Amino acid sequence: MNFSKTVFVSDLDGTLLKSDKSVNPIDGEAIRRYKAAGGRFVIASGRPLHTVSGFLDILGRESPMILCNGGVIYDAEHGRTLYEKDLPEVSSEIIRDIREHFPDVSPEIYTFSKRYFFHMNTVEKWHQHILGIDFIKADRPEDITEPWNKMLFADEVEVIDGLTEYVKKYEGNGVRFVRSFPKFLEVLPEGVSKGSALKKLVEIMKYDGPYIAAAGDYDNDIEMLEAADISFCPADSQDIVKDISDVVLKNTCDTGAISEALNILEHFEPRVGKKVSIAEKIYQTEVPIMDELLKKNLQITACKVRMGIIEGVYNAKSGHPGGSLSIADTLTYLYFNKLNIYPDNPKLPERDRFVLSKGHTAPALYSVLAHRGFFPIEELKTLRHIGARLQGHPDMKHIPGVDMSTGSLGQGISAACGMALSAKLSGGTYNVYAILGDGELEEGQVWEAAMFAAHYKLDNLVAIVDNNGLQIDGKISDVCSPYPIDEKFRAFGWHVITMDAHDFDSIEKAFNEAETVVNQPTVIIQTSVKGKGVSFMENQVSWHGSAPNTEQYEQAMSELKAQLAELEG
Repeated sequence: MNFSKTVFVSDLDGTLLKSDKSVNPIDGEAIRRYKAAGGRFVIASGRPLHTVSGFLDILGRESPMILCNGGVIYDAEHGRTLYEKDLPEVSSEIIRDIREHFPDVSPEIYTFSKRYFFHMNTVEKWHQHILGIDFIKADRPEDITEPWNKMLFADEVEVIDGLTEYVKKYEGNGVRFVRSFPKFLEVLPEGVSKGSALKKLVEIMKYDGPYIAAAGDYDNDIEMLEAADISFCPADSQDIVKDISDVVLKNTCDTGAISEALNILEHFEPRVGKKVSIAEKIYQTEVPIMDELLKKNLQITACKVRMGIIEGVYNAKSGHPGGSLSIADTLTYLYFNKLNIYPDNPKLPERDRFVLSKGHTAPALYSVLAHRGFFPIEELKTLRHIGARLQGHPDMKHIPGVDMSTGSLGQGISAACGMALSAKLSGGTYNVYAILGDGELEEGQVWEAAMFAAHYKLDNLVAIVDNNGLQIDGKISDVCSPYPIDEKFRAFGWHVITMDAHDFDSIEKAFNEAETVVNQPTVIIQTSVKGKGVSFMENQVSWHGSAPNTEQYEQAMSELKAQLAELEG
């Protein structure tokens, strides 16, 4: 690949930084490779310098940075300011007016080297925590004598909504107002934005390369995205940002959005000299868009998830390892690359939902939730212990990240239908995913749910049938054959996809196809291996509901550790 003289400009919060305000290693490695191939990576953030400097060891110092939502351009490599525009004197009047009429709102003032606040509320406390820097308590605006780069007002969404309307009377007085987050309203010098700063940076750099790409997720990124030749936005961006972006990515900041964008640029050379829209070209091609580094990381994570499964059932001395191991790759893909979920806010209304209809394979769900950060990995050892919250079947009341209590086969897919219909009725944008066992298809309730989902055209529902061919009493073809599974679902009005449950390219292709389906539910029938990853458990019905003894546990963990070492080597 050759990215010589190209520029990629990225927002930080919501685009590059994960929910925990760290850089995803997948994105960090993709940026390293992009720069090694001649590209220039530029940060464009609403943050001031001191809240960005901690990321420079990963992102690099060789390119200037756009800070304070365009008010500052800073050359970190040489320690100098290349451009700065400050707020006018009217800003003092604005802050006094807001403090009088919105006394609970917390104002912040940013100078180049210091940050001030006037009032501590809940949102302000959270904001200072995530930035990880010290703010100075101020009493009066006139006490801050340095030039002001920007102001920020923090409070709950409904308060900031009202404030946004109130300050419209100041428009045209040398300032502009922009929402950089639902709970923030920022005041910038008139004419300042990330987009204006990008144009200024092009002049400073004397840029003459083939294209400039940009990525952002929120209102304050729009002018930057419009100024770029190619624009990307993460999957969970504001709708208005999606509308103006050339490519809406399939990943979020938590699952490698920047890696995906750079991978797209690697495979698809943009046309030079005109505004480019490459989305249609991307999704009509057979070139895989799953980054090899992303695939490797998913394989590594899936191996760790399998280790967590074995750890859990061994310490419980009971459980269902076979069917848990067969869905480990699919769960890993969903939780680390597909679902819009928030470990620090697991009940967020706009999150995607997941239902483990085959609830007895809870060890797999618990392991992926732990590795995704919903609770400590060490807690997996408490599976089925008296007083522990990790029960034998998922419990939505006590376990963070569990969207539905399941266990009685057939009922999970019914609950998933209800969730999907609820989203339709309420205008929700979330999707619902459910995994069923192939033996579970013997339950009549499954087919009632299948009929219901087709009738209500639940195209926001994706069911995954784990077709490992075995159930507690033997082969499903011998016990009560559900075959042909695909033809049955088609007869019920579902869109049918098949995939290899242990091939991430196949998994990616299947779920990408599911996203294109309209006016009908989708079922993905995955061919899997019961006990996958542990040699003596694979395709053995005896491991449907048996826990390993100490010798078997040590052998299983030894095999998985060897697989992990090979993947990480």
